[in-house]
Amino acid sequence: MKKLFKLMTFVALGALLTLSCGKDDEKDTPAEKPVITEDMYSVTANGETGEVVFAFLSDALSPFWTVIDPTGNKTTFTDRNVTKTFKTKGLYKGNLIAYGTGGQSNPVEFNFSIGSYIPVDPSLSPTENVLVSQTWKLYRYGYYSEEWSDEDNAKLGNLPIPSCAADDRMIFEKGGAFKLDQGADKTVYNDGITGGIQEGVVVTGNEKWAYVKDGDTEYIQFSNGGFPGMLGDEGGINGRYKILDVTSDSFRLFYDQEGQWFFVTLVYEGYYDGPVHTEVTEESAKAALSGKTFQVNHFGWWGEGWEYFDDPVPEYTADDTITFGADGSLTIDQGETAHIYNDGVSEGEDYTVEGPGKWKIVKEVGAVMVSFSNGGFPLMLAGKSGVAEDDPLYHYGLNEKWTVASIEDGTVRVEIYQNFNDQWLTVFLSPIN
Repeated sequence: MKKLFKLMTFVALGALLTLSCGKDDEKDTPAEKPVITEDMYSVTANGETGEVVFAFLSDALSPFWTVIDPTGNKTTFTDRNVTKTFKTKGLYKGNLIAYGTGGQSNPVEFNFSIGSYIPVDPSLSPTENVLVSQTWKLYRYGYYSEEWSDEDNAKLGNLPIPSCAADDRMIFEKGGAFKLDQGADKTVYNDGITGGIQEGVVVTGNEKWAYVKDGDTEYIQFSNGGFPGMLGDEGGINGRYKILDVTSDSFRLFYDQEGQWFFVTLVYEGYYDGPVHTEVTEESAKAALSGKTFQVNHFGWWGEGWEYFDDPVPEYTADDTITFGADGSLTIDQGETAHIYNDGVSEGEDYTVEGPGKWKIVKEVGAVMVSFSNGGFPLMLAGKSGVAEDDPLYHYGLNEKWTVASIEDGTVRVEIYQNFNDQWLTVFLSPIN
């Protein structure tokens, strides 16, 4: 019996040792670090409404979302499936981390935009995605210094661009090509020379740009004769520009002038500057204009905190008519005289309509607008005084987009922002048929 007991004891000890070794092996094998794959999550944004759907599809892991809005504010949440609404217009940056028994995954980055759609190329940074997404135009320029007061920086940081730069357009292509269209006026504003206007800056079509990141600071490096339409000094050609305040609609390029910064603000070509009039829809604007003939019954100006609508309609405008054809055609009848109202010309001007104009309703950044082309305008022009007749601002409003601000009893209020005066020219068109 003793031999049998010893044998049974050895067998039991052997089994115990085997089980014990198995448990130790399990303890020595840690759980694998979580990995987030593309099929485990989705971020779906509606750029018009601001609603964004966040979905995490793995039951084995727990998500942790981080979203940073265009102003730098951060939002975090742990929902598996949730819809959130974001109001700030621009490009949002985000990342997703997952937690499991193996700890924390590496973050996965994502981007989306609110206010206007930007297709996201994963091979590019968020800033590069913005740059290659649009055709850009110059909007404002200014100066900045850390040694100046906030009041001085604000005063010198929002100057209207010179007329020679108003029709410039810029395209940043993926791969490094940079296209600068100088428009009708080929002169260039150069802050480093007397008088500011420089002749003879030749654009060859071979200009280049490159995105550079140094720490947290982002730059654009121009080469092959590239520059952003305006210059801080001669070194601004092929210069290095710090890029700040990037949204889906705009960004700023800062050029170091040794003690202060010269900067330009660029906005996308169809940028809408001013308040959004949500009571007008595309459908209501089309219905109010299509197939009808109008005359100007009132006009005026308004700005931040003020308005002026007391001037009578000029006699030479009172008998002018404009017909919005249902097929998109536009007919302008100048009445007894070929004289029109031009806000930049004293007593208006004699004017010959270019041709059978066209019109259509468009919506940009929440604003419903009537887009004129082929010589179209709403019987009045918003031109700027003191500029040459071949300057784009002389006949400002011609072939432009005018906001449809309201529709009341058939009268359509259209207006256009005059950024050189920080005001809106408003035209009230009343139907006569």
